[in-house]
Amino acid sequence: MKDPFVLGTILAHPDDETFGVGGTLIRYADEGARVHSLCLTQGDQGWMGDPAHPIVTRERLGAMRAEELAESGRRMGLESVTCLEYPDGALAGVSEDAVVRDIVRWLRRIHPDVVITWGPDGGYGHPDHIAAGERALKAIELAGIQRHMPELGEHWQVRRCYRFVAAADFIDGIRGINPQFAAYMETLAVKPERWTRDRLGAAIDIRGVVERKIDAMRAHQTQEPDYREWIGAREKIPWLFSEEVFIREFPERGGPPLETDLFAALRKTSPHSLAKRA
Repeated sequence: MKDPFVLGTILAHPDDETFGVGGTLIRYADEGARVHSLCLTQGDQGWMGDPAHPIVTRERLGAMRAEELAESGRRMGLESVTCLEYPDGALAGVSEDAVVRDIVRWLRRIHPDVVITWGPDGGYGHPDHIAAGERALKAIELAGIQRHMPELGEHWQVRRCYRFVAAADFIDGIRGINPQFAAYMETLAVKPERWTRDRLGAAIDIRGVVERKIDAMRAHQTQEPDYREWIGAREKIPWLFSEEVFIREFPERGGPPLETDLFAALRKTSPHSLAKRA
């Protein structure tokens, strides 16, 4: 059995890894896990800076955001980042087969024990996030089937999958201090679910690495408005940055019992050196 554990993320935009689950990734990289991220778009429809003084052209934005992801990944201790070029803002409209095929190829190359992807509501209803999660789950299933597209690599069975969600109290906190974002969420077709504590499958304490998460967030220069919002939120509600939460998708789908370690079940049966050090 390979050593140490491998953690992979399959998300939609170059800042999802950092703003979303950066604390979790840093924690496991620090423990010695090999951490890899797969981003399905370059986020090329995002913010370019002050319209009067843009920091980048629209044509260059996607490449710049991919570079930002690489730098934030370096700051978090990731072993690799891969940024595909599916259309930002239109991921759900792309051929599902094409996206799934690329994810299967990546899974069979990276060999992750645990995969993190977006939850069923995409965190707050973002359609790209929802599409990324749906395609990731299908790819995880197909990657483990030996007869499925052997040309994409030797089959690989992911051992556990978790879906990143926004806790109900987190959403409530954001609604209370950011009416503009609350109004934006109301425009989306899918509304965030109420992920109360009793529905969660895992909660990862990131208080010990939160400053490093913030440093990795700073690498995303094109997300500077979002960064300002996050920092402002932290100043008003410090506990917003205390943990990152998930529901379990595979092999036991659902919530409780609440785990505090995404590798807990694997450590009990695995001779990995990471399991011995933990």
